[in-house]
This record gives sequence, structure tokens and C-alpha cells, in this order.
Amino acid sequence: MIYATRRPKTGGTPAGQNEGEKPPVLVVLHGYGTNEYDLLPIAEQIGGQFLIISFQAPIERPNGGHAWYDLIQTENGIIPDDLTRHESEEMLVVSLANIINLEGGDVNRVVLMGFSQGAAVIYSLLIVYDLKNYGITPLASINLSGYIPRDILEAISEKRFDGFPFFISHGEFDDLIPMQALGEAEKLLTKQRADVTARMYPVGHGVLPETVEDIISWMKLKITN
Repeated sequence: MIYATRRPKTGGTPAGQNEGEKPPVLVVLHGYGTNEYDLLPIAEQIGGQFLIISFQAPIERPNGGHAWYDLIQTENGIIPDDLTRHESEEMLVVSLANIINLEGGDVNRVVLMGFSQGAAVIYSLLIVYDLKNYGITPLASINLSGYIPRDILEAISEKRFDGFPFFISHGEFDDLIPMQALGEAEKLLTKQRADVTARMYPVGHGVLPETVEDIISWMKLKITN
């Protein structure tokens, strides 16, 4: 898989890391039609002392950029293609641990972050897969302007999160993914005993500086202390 990395900033020991230990990792998945560099500025702000690994989605779009899954035009509108999403998820789960090890990160301290399609994929990774069986221990999840895919709604009822922290956010003026997706995700995850922080912002399909500030505060509270 293609990805971009950013090394931890010097001058501090991140997330409870002792001298000489591998750094924790922030795995980043971009949204539809962009690439592995799109979320790096945000990732560097919120996870500067993490090893950041930002992945390029595998599906190349004809008009530029990449996608984690296809969008299918039907007579009822555009719908996501579950098959191509699952293919991308399989590529990720079989590659993540090896890539993290190759880049010198700690596979037992991984934070997942995604925007839009990337957020949907991360929801599916955490709900459908036992990532520990693939050599990864996730610490938390940051899901921005995403949604829980329809085909895994049954699977979430069988998943226990037991205090696992999620930061989920959405724009109240989002014209691509309805803002109701935030409330649905909060309800479903909380029912499965996740520790959910949900925030709505006055924005469309995007991320405000206020969102980044809130994530930084949440990271300090949930992960680095």
C-alpha cells in the first residue's frame, strides 16, 4: 500500500513513552477523491508526537484522487459499494501491522483517524474485525464526517467496546453525508459501551479549526494521560 509518514516531533516523550521505546502510531485514512497527503496537516497538529502513517486509498478515480470504495449511481441516487469497501479493508488489516513495524511504530498503541469514506472504513474495521488478531491494538478512534455503513449494522450489536474512546464529529450543513449520521453513530456505539465524544460544528463537509482544537484536548484527556 502507498502511504506517507511523519516522524514524531523531538523534544518530548509521547503518550507515556519511555526513552528508547517505539512511538505510538496515528493511522490516517483520507476521504473520497483526495490522497494520503490531504489530512497530514490536521494529523500533525493533533498527533505531532506520534508516528503518523497516512494511507492512500487503492481505487484511482478517473478525475483524480483516490477512493476507499466506489459510489454507484442508481435510479434512487448514489449508493456506496460494499464490495470494494471490504476489499480495501482487507488490504488494510493484512498490511497495517507489517507497515507499522517497518516504520518503527508501536503496534500496541494505535489511534485510527478517518474523514468521510475513511471514517466509514475505520468504523467497519473496529466493528467487523478483531484487530488484535491482525497484530494491532487500537487505543482510540477519530471519525470525522463519516457514517456507520449500512451492511454492518447487525454486526455492531455483537460488538463490545467497553470504554473504548471515540471522537466523532459532523458538520450541521453537510450536504454529502446527512448530519443524522452523527447521532446514529453516537447511539449505536454508546449502546455497545463505547466512550463516545460527539460534536456537531457549523460547517459543511469539512473540518474547522475548532474541531482540531477539540480533538487535541480530547487526545490529552483520553490517550496521553
